[in-house]
Amino acid sequence: MANPQDDWKIWLVINPAQWLIPIFIAVLATAVVIHVAVIGGGKYNFLAAKVAAK
Repeated sequence: MANPQDDWKIWLVINPAQWLIPIFIAVLATAVVIHVAVIGGGKYNFLAAKVAAK
């Protein structure tokens, strides 16, 4: 854009209402999958170590 004062107009074309929530959902899903994988393994699960020690 030639005029920096018109930079706000890009948001009329790139609408965050269309892509922001799906990206948040994808990030949340990724975090849940990673946490399930880490907790499911014995190496990083401190709860499983306590049960195994008894």
